[in-house]
Amino acid sequence: MAAQVANARATRTERPFTPGHVLVHYRGDPGDQRVEVPAGESVRAALRELRDDQEVAYANPDYVVEAATFWPDDPGNFRRGRWSRDEWNFLAPAQVPGGIGMPIAWQRLIRDDHPGAKGVTVAVLDTGVAYRKKGRRFRKDPDLPGRKHFVHPRDFVKDDRKPLDRDGHGTHVTSTIVQSTDNGFGLTGIAYRVKIMPLRVLNRQERGKGSDVAHAVRFATQHGADVINLSLEFKRSVKQCDQVVSVCKSLQHALREGVTVVAAAGNGDRGRVAYPAAFEGVIATGATTYRGCAAEYSNHGEKLDIAAPGGGHDKSPTATGDPRCQPNATGYEIRQYSLVPEAANNGKYKKFDIVGLEGTSMAAAHVSGTAAMVIAEGICGRHPEPETVARQLERTALDRGVLGRDNQYGHGLLNAARATNPRYRCVR
Repeated sequence: MAAQVANARATRTERPFTPGHVLVHYRGDPGDQRVEVPAGESVRAALRELRDDQEVAYANPDYVVEAATFWPDDPGNFRRGRWSRDEWNFLAPAQVPGGIGMPIAWQRLIRDDHPGAKGVTVAVLDTGVAYRKKGRRFRKDPDLPGRKHFVHPRDFVKDDRKPLDRDGHGTHVTSTIVQSTDNGFGLTGIAYRVKIMPLRVLNRQERGKGSDVAHAVRFATQHGADVINLSLEFKRSVKQCDQVVSVCKSLQHALREGVTVVAAAGNGDRGRVAYPAAFEGVIATGATTYRGCAAEYSNHGEKLDIAAPGGGHDKSPTATGDPRCQPNATGYEIRQYSLVPEAANNGKYKKFDIVGLEGTSMAAAHVSGTAAMVIAEGICGRHPEPETVARQLERTALDRGVLGRDNQYGHGLLNAARATNPRYRCVR
């Protein structure tokens, strides 16, 4: 694999100029002239000869120019660079209505020396992550970065330091955020250079205890997380903080300490955002589809802040206020290279492939990854407050449904290209 990646990168860097001709400016003449390179002669040899001519003011190669957009070489299920056929959710809205504009955002951070949101730490509280090998049963996801990108791992379910995934949900969420990118293999991630703090709070049935969530939030805050991703929800019977006091107190502490917290709005198509997303200051995230419509399962309501790709089928135009929504049209999942859930359910934790899932869990991961990019880019200052980051994501979102903020989309569909654009200055 290393050789394949090296060869792919070599192909991209060779011949930065066209091989068949050069551009020459003769003294006294206006502009450049195109001069063909003789057969069998290299461009460099032709330039040396021309530059020795006293009549030549200058001679240069005709350099190749490219669009200023980072386009990773990850193949997905196709050939090199065709990741976009699997990851519609990362494309520009002009290409796919439900896309969040990752190529421009990637390029912007590369240009500004913050590639992949390098320097930011995202804590993922979930079913664990397949981030390392353990014995004969557990294998590392080959399209996640190396172990140096995973910091302060903790399993709150088993009370140890190896939060390995036994389900697949946590690895999929993590892959949306940090999947290795431009490595000639698998798929891509939003903030592919962040550090991940893997904190296991859900078991292999994707269930856990509120007390473990509270402990994990405090742990993440104490150990330097910049963003906390909560792709989880309490059941509908939890309607207020009085029922989950320790969780709400831990979230309040995290927010006061400057940690941006993102959570899934919930998947019951209910008119109320689930906790912990409903907690004030947490970025409550609903799910959208390929067409940029609210997903049929996505919770909604007054506390919804933003929407992001979660996949699945559209809600009706009546529910969304958007005539473009087509409930009977094909629904596409969110695809990442991840632990295969069916294998994990049978106790096999070494099988990885491109896996499609849908839900507000997937949507929250998009927002967490983009929040990391906003923080890394410094567009809101060196250490932006969570409220500032949230406001930047909301004000740069693309309006959907009813004009202005509404209960199906919040402030609109997440747009990473706009959120990282200096033209949209942060409002503090």
